[in-house]
Amino acid sequence: AEGAEALVPPIQGVDDPCVLSAWDVLKKNPLLGKEVAIIGGGAVGLETALFVADRGTIRPDVLHFLFAYDAEPVDRLRELMFRGTSHVTVFEMLPKVGKDVGKSTRWVLFGNLEKYGIQIRTRAKVSSIKNGTVMYETDGKTEQMKFDHVILASGSRPVKRLSQEVGKLGIPYKIIGDCIQIGKINDAIHGGFLAALDI
Repeated sequence: AEGAEALVPPIQGVDDPCVLSAWDVLKKNPLLGKEVAIIGGGAVGLETALFVADRGTIRPDVLHFLFAYDAEPVDRLRELMFRGTSHVTVFEMLPKVGKDVGKSTRWVLFGNLEKYGIQIRTRAKVSSIKNGTVMYETDGKTEQMKFDHVILASGSRPVKRLSQEVGKLGIPYKIIGDCIQIGKINDAIHGGFLAALDI
């Protein structure tokens, strides 16, 4: 199982200094600006949007203290629970986001997107990024928005370098998981089980 790597979309300006991959954001947790765009409204893009939007929200222990001592009105405390240091906008070129989100977690994910005030722009095809300005087309109109950071979350692609080299050497092997086809963890576990049966 070699896994996958982030897919870089064919968008002009993906090498702009303000552009990061979702994988890097989730792994390295870098400081981000106030306005953050996420390109890609699949499961990874939406989870990344929630991760970014949650940063800087009030910690549970502080919330408990403020609530216990009536330091702030309840509505204000609720606002502090869901307003972090970044405002997030997700761009998705399809008519709907979350196409690959599982049925059992879908309602929770979509509820949280709303609670955190994450803006969703569907049917929005991003064409370029320059100095944080995202140019996109929606319903035949070209529009632009300015962001401090732009996060690419437009999918993954299989990695097959190791299996290709092992194949050249004539060593028997089995490939499973994302290096065959991008999927969920259950797909990789099932593939591993089937491969183990052949041993």
